[in-house]
Amino acid sequence: MSDKAKILPSKSLALLDAVERMACKRSFFEFVQSFWSIIIKEEPEYNWHIPYLCEELEKLSYYIVNRLPKPYDIIINIPPGTTKTTIVLVMYPAWLWTQDQSIRIISNSYSKDLSIDAAIKSRDIIQCDKFRRLFPEVQLRRDKSAKSFYENSLTGSRNAVSTGSGVTGKHAHLILNDDPLNPQQAASEADRKTANDHTKILSTRKVNKENAPTITVMQRLHQKDPTGYMLAKKGSSIKHICLPAEVSNLVNPEELKAKYVDGLLDPVRLNRKVLEEAKIDLGSFGYAGQFAQTPTEEGGNIVKKEWFKIITKEAFLALYSPSFHTKHFFMDTAYTDNTKNDPSGIISSVLIGETLYVTNAKRVHMNFPSLIKFIPGFLEANEYTPKSTLRIEPKASGKSVVQQLRDSTKYNVTETPTPTDSKLTRLSTASPKIECGRVVLVEGFWNEDFIDEVTGFPNKEHDEFVDVLCYAIDFHLGKKGKSASEIANML
Repeated sequence: MSDKAKILPSKSLALLDAVERMACKRSFFEFVQSFWSIIIKEEPEYNWHIPYLCEELEKLSYYIVNRLPKPYDIIINIPPGTTKTTIVLVMYPAWLWTQDQSIRIISNSYSKDLSIDAAIKSRDIIQCDKFRRLFPEVQLRRDKSAKSFYENSLTGSRNAVSTGSGVTGKHAHLILNDDPLNPQQAASEADRKTANDHTKILSTRKVNKENAPTITVMQRLHQKDPTGYMLAKKGSSIKHICLPAEVSNLVNPEELKAKYVDGLLDPVRLNRKVLEEAKIDLGSFGYAGQFAQTPTEEGGNIVKKEWFKIITKEAFLALYSPSFHTKHFFMDTAYTDNTKNDPSGIISSVLIGETLYVTNAKRVHMNFPSLIKFIPGFLEANEYTPKSTLRIEPKASGKSVVQQLRDSTKYNVTETPTPTDSKLTRLSTASPKIECGRVVLVEGFWNEDFIDEVTGFPNKEHDEFVDVLCYAIDFHLGKKGKSASEIANML
């Protein structure tokens, strides 16, 4: 309460509350402004897209409240950091209960924690003193007030779920689907299928399928992400709002281009400097989907040839000192001397400063005995030292090689961490480090073959170099956040 409000008589305070109550009920954007400080302590920046999205949600609320056939579902594609979750998953459900307390809502996100967090923030608004004062008729039931599921006294409910979780037995007047897929999952066909299947399941959990709309808010992460899935399936029955960070022909509705300032969606929070940093952090592949809303078609180049810098051996030797820098080796094994089958791939690498140098790479078709003889020669020729490690992919053939080398040699042989993501996902995650110049190749006859395979993935016949490069990048450049003892154990 302001100092001015503290000295006003009770009748005047009641009048102020009545005016604010009426304004909040009449306008969702007014509600957002009135209750912003309850959940966010930073000063708000109400860029034009916020009242615009509030107005669009407000229009749809008429059909939800009156249980009328929905005019459309809504898909909103918008960059991160634009208040989308606060508007759609936090504020909107609370505001809807000021219109109709019997509305039942199912909200979804890729993470259970994120979904519950949004539901808790909505509940915090509903339980705050100001909301109770303005809307005393909205009462939460004490016997049904869990973090992920709560009800009010007039049968309205909020059920927070996550992608892949069960929603059996629940039905809603509104489905809110916020970020059903995260950027790391988007490159995985299995994860995309899970997100699309879950989106399909959510569409069946409606009190009345004709009346209950679905509102999906996300970045475009893949051509076949939930946005792509729904547009392909339902097309004309969807109102598609697309707001890339920089003005382009993808802006939809097209008349919204005129609202961009100097070509930017939000010149304060998503200014040129912020966007340039995002391009460095995410790489062009990640930036295209999350900020430009232009997902790369699967099969397109994840890594570009021009991203690889090649330096001469002389230039490398001027930087490299065996006393201060330790080479590490990464290997993807296969037993075969048949050139039609998958070969084994191995690289040597070293971290100098914040840059990973790949000093050699080789692909060989060898049976098991020949492979065991080949490996020591490669290690010694590429300056293996007692501090070096040979890290081998832990598939069946790799485990046998690890065991044999441990039994017959003194090399420090270990297994790389068992991958939990697809190669597509791992290379997509690693690609920003290649693009920003932190992966450099030392000049050698192997350069062309190595670059051709990595940049051609996933359309190349073999992918051994993709595997070992991803392992090397994760090992050398993925140490951020690790403890000193963990780093020491890696060296």
